[in-house]
Amino acid sequence: MKLQGNKNIFGSISAGYSSVMMAIMLRKWYPDHNIVYGMANTSKERKESLHFMNECNDYYNLNMVWIEAEFHEKGIGVTPKIVDYKNLKTKGEIFESGIKKLGIPNKENKWCNRDMKLEVLRKYADSIFGKDNYSVAVGLRIDEMDRVRKDYKTNNVFYPLMDHKIDSKARNKFWKDQPIQITIPAYKGNCDLCFAKSNRKLMTILKEEPNTMFWWDKMIKTYGSITIDGKPSYNELMEQNNGTQTFYRGYNTIEDLVKMAEQPFTKANDEYVYENDLFDLEEECGYGCVVF
Repeated sequence: MKLQGNKNIFGSISAGYSSVMMAIMLRKWYPDHNIVYGMANTSKERKESLHFMNECNDYYNLNMVWIEAEFHEKGIGVTPKIVDYKNLKTKGEIFESGIKKLGIPNKENKWCNRDMKLEVLRKYADSIFGKDNYSVAVGLRIDEMDRVRKDYKTNNVFYPLMDHKIDSKARNKFWKDQPIQITIPAYKGNCDLCFAKSNRKLMTILKEEPNTMFWWDKMIKTYGSITIDGKPSYNELMEQNNGTQTFYRGYNTIEDLVKMAEQPFTKANDEYVYENDLFDLEEECGYGCVVF
């Protein structure tokens, strides 16, 4: 819930249509507020998404800050590093440094969104406004009520698009007349082969862009059999899966997903798929990592 009487807003942006629309409209909706925008780059974001965000940043004068996570030795938390668009890491470097420290992220080991996005954005906002001296604006729409965090009323988080009754139809109408457009379908957004994407989306991506498999496959083969100090449950799950951790549900490897994609299946389209079957099971960040 937005802090009453406080005019500091930190806008968390994720390079999607909804969050960027929120960023554009915030200054209209809250003209007398101090607004700062930030986006965290994981180094596995699609280059098309980063390009779209940079174009919007320039065209709409958002003055957005690019932030990347820096991992440190055990016992020291992740810290934010301010970068610019020209120097963004895009080859998985940040993600790999986190894997070295925290293991392969998956449904049972969800550190990636927390450390590479939430923590660094929060720490940056704290450094600008002071701890608990700002509200966090998140770009969820009125038709995404199921994604609202349960403790938002006590966590200084608010949802401007919901407050203004913006649903996917209103969002799409807004972007129809804008000079800048996203050049990839929704299912390819965020980290390219994120483990929280549905099997259908992963299979579609692998079918259309097979080269996306190599980095994820390398991470499994390089780090999947390494135990992590202080994480007994992670190590136990690894042993239960013949000594290997993977990103994907059902302990699927990249090879498993490629074989699945070789079979006939209905490809994902540019809208989110909600059918409750084997191919469409996905976690929240399967359709956009939840920040704050």
